[in-house]
Amino acid sequence: MKKHAVMFVGCAALLSLASAAQSAVMGPYASISGGMATLNDADMKFSEGTIEFDTDPGIALTAALGYDFGANFRMETELAYQQNDLDQVNIKGTGLSAKASGEIKSQSGLLNGYYDFTNISSLTPFVSAGIGLTKVELSDIAIGGEDIPGEADGTAMAYQVGGGFSYALNYNLALDLKYRYFAAIDLELDDNIESAEFDYSSHNVYGGIRASF
Repeated sequence: MKKHAVMFVGCAALLSLASAAQSAVMGPYASISGGMATLNDADMKFSEGTIEFDTDPGIALTAALGYDFGANFRMETELAYQQNDLDQVNIKGTGLSAKASGEIKSQSGLLNGYYDFTNISSLTPFVSAGIGLTKVELSDIAIGGEDIPGEADGTAMAYQVGGGFSYALNYNLALDLKYRYFAAIDLELDDNIESAEFDYSSHNVYGGIRASF
């Protein structure tokens, strides 16, 4: 009798784990996340030379609506925002640099795909990739204590690749922890006087929550 009881308890525990693993049920879902964006050194390339912007780690936020197709695959549309504060500018090839302040911001719309490596545990690894548009803005710039009037912005194609883990709380809620590499493609910033190529990419880490309904 005791052996049967142990077996039933074990089966019940296994079923509980399997149920938790199925928390991201097939159907629509919504998610929000926030975290840290670490911008790679951003080069602005003029015909006269290249200026490199060093930035501090900043904030990264996302909100998404998606659909889980129930075969380890889900897709979503996402709005993303990130902001980094300037710390220093360097004029490449000259050794000249100066303290700087200001903001580099981006607002993006992405179509993302996810592949979930489902298993009987509550912890599900996943990988992701996405493509869309981003608008990048450089504003409130001061270099060496001197304000630089105006602002520059530009819009370009962008992409992301990444991965992470989700933890099922129940059938409808899951916590997400993810890493993402994000980059703009052939971005140019324009201040209504001239334009310049601008290298924009970042390494982002997010924590968030996802609700299926």
